[in-house]
Amino acid sequence: MVSGIAEAGLKIYYIRHAEGGHNVKKAWQEKGIPESEWPAYVGDPDVFTPKGLKEVAKATEKLRKYQFDFIASSPAWRAHNTIAPYLKATNQQAEIWPELREGPGMVTILSDEIPDVQEEILNKGEAITLTKKESEHLKIRPGAENNYKKYPRDISENEKVAYMKHATLHAIKLIEKRFGGSDQSILLAGHNSAGVSLLKLLLKEAPTGDARRGLINTGIWMVEQQEDGSYELKVYNDKPYQK
Repeated sequence: MVSGIAEAGLKIYYIRHAEGGHNVKKAWQEKGIPESEWPAYVGDPDVFTPKGLKEVAKATEKLRKYQFDFIASSPAWRAHNTIAPYLKATNQQAEIWPELREGPGMVTILSDEIPDVQEEILNKGEAITLTKKESEHLKIRPGAENNYKKYPRDISENEKVAYMKHATLHAIKLIEKRFGGSDQSILLAGHNSAGVSLLKLLLKEAPTGDARRGLINTGIWMVEQQEDGSYELKVYNDKPYQK
């Protein structure tokens, strides 16, 4: 239980990235068009599609309606570049949080069959780097200069999910240590599976109704911390949430 929570509890906003080239690869494969004739962005997770570029512009205007006390993003290009125009327009800086990286688990993250990881994986992976231009609106969180360790290829699906669960629970711990019990609003930028997994672990249950499906491109969910320290889902895919 978190003591001393203000009447207006901590609000956690989460936005999924805009459409990237990797999101449309399957659709182009199904068209039967030779790969040599595909647009260059198809299959590339570090490039937005034409639709994605429009989504970034709309997301920028959408986010300007809010005021955030803190912003963090997945280290993935598509995540922090979804909010980059907003950061520039409002003269803000976001922290890179490797725990927000995409991974498996959105369906099974709450399963009792997910094991604990057998070794520490946080800050044990590849180094996170930022270009000079990116550093104008992004900074790497101290003590998190590396991604969390990748899981071995030959392990079970539940063991793979364990990596995401471990990292996501650490993110929640960081959030609650820095902002729990306050009336602040924070924004996290990330992915679909990672975002749904984070939401389920915050709620400690799977949401119902329209929130049973995944996040749309640049869709936002928001939870508010309650007096007993629990979280209540208020918004999902930009719409007020009702069970």
